[in-house]
Amino acid sequence: MSNVSLENPFEVFLAICFVVVAFAVLIGSFVVAAAYVYSNVFERWPEYSNKRRFQVSRNIVIVIAIVAVVLWLSANRL
Repeated sequence: MSNVSLENPFEVFLAICFVVVAFAVLIGSFVVAAAYVYSNVFERWPEYSNKRRFQVSRNIVIVIAIVAVVLWLSANRL
């Protein structure tokens, strides 16, 4: 593991830029996923039958529950 020397301002600047870019990519991936679900599901919503609407809603709830459980497990020590 390498350390960033606080005596070199260029290294500090590069480290800060890396963290900002990595965080932006992480948030951007969630935004793109949400936009994909919105554009593909909710724009077609009027065309769906009641059975298909239930299936789509169930699948979205299952995915959100799985993500929540994974986040909860990663935040707690076992």
